[in-house]
Amino acid sequence: MLALRGGGELVALWAQLFSVIEMVSGVALTGVGAGLSVLVAQTAPPERQAMLLWRALRLGLTVALPVALVVAAAGLFLSWTWALAAFCGWIAIVHGTVNSYWLGQQRRDRMLWLAAASAVLGVAAAVAAPRTLTLELLAVSCAVPALVVLFVARPGGTVPREHDRALGRYLVPGLAVGILSPASMLVARGFVADAMSWHDAGVLQALWRISDWVGHLAAGVLSALYLPRLAAAYPGADFQRTLAAALRAVLLPSVALFVLLFALHRPLLALLYDASFEVSTGAVALLFAGSVVRIAAWVPLFALYAMRRTRAITFGELLSLPLFAILVGAAGDRLTLELTALFWLVAYLAYGAFNAWAMLRR
Repeated sequence: MLALRGGGELVALWAQLFSVIEMVSGVALTGVGAGLSVLVAQTAPPERQAMLLWRALRLGLTVALPVALVVAAAGLFLSWTWALAAFCGWIAIVHGTVNSYWLGQQRRDRMLWLAAASAVLGVAAAVAAPRTLTLELLAVSCAVPALVVLFVARPGGTVPREHDRALGRYLVPGLAVGILSPASMLVARGFVADAMSWHDAGVLQALWRISDWVGHLAAGVLSALYLPRLAAAYPGADFQRTLAAALRAVLLPSVALFVLLFALHRPLLALLYDASFEVSTGAVALLFAGSVVRIAAWVPLFALYAMRRTRAITFGELLSLPLFAILVGAAGDRLTLELTALFWLVAYLAYGAFNAWAMLRR
């Protein structure tokens, strides 16, 4: 819909704005949110689980507030839309944390309804919003699902001190992953636009979105099915078996799907966007290969979350999207879509190697 209404430029601009939303919300969701899922999976009494939810909500909103304020203040010098995106990203922490809570409980039915409602809101904003307010209403649609918190009971009591400290351990990786990943994508897309054009940045974003079909499916399987199992199994004998099962469940199907997408990428780009979204087969092959490696790297990453190895998660993040952005920026005017895709592959090879090493070391 965005391509039909504004071409590659609108696609790229929404990607930039959504990176702002992800940067603010990710500070809490990739840290405290993931920790909440692990702790809820390891905690049996429902009332104790509910206490963890509300503690995680307070902690996540508190730690992300300074980031939201800084981004909003910076956005006021660029565009008020950035400030709006920062506020919507902060609000999105609410339903993201509730989703993490349900993930730990394995309430997949509720997670599905929340995901479906969020998707409907986003599509409705893209279709019905006035052209001059499309980006703004898309940003607001990312915050509206936070109303789900009204349907979650609030218990009495306090979180035990040991669980409070355990949630706190996830603050640092949340800051690293939540800020560095979307910020790196903002910078990388800017480098692509400067070296080539915003249309090329939109074409690259279209390829990333297609690869995200597989990536989000794999991440959903890993988070919804295997993160709670890994957390419950660690440090027992079932941990390695669960890890091997997770790798089999996501890697081989992902390879098969990417081969299919590679074969169909030209008609897909034309169908989903328009005929101007063209890219060489070499660039597509390299980018899809990097996306396969990215999915493989997530398996030891989820293991590190279950093992509570938060320092390794933090350091490893530097070798993913931040490394990719550095490589893209270093290329300067020599940058092409093929070279960008190669850097995508190189960055995730480094990231996957580090995650595997960090998981295996004692």
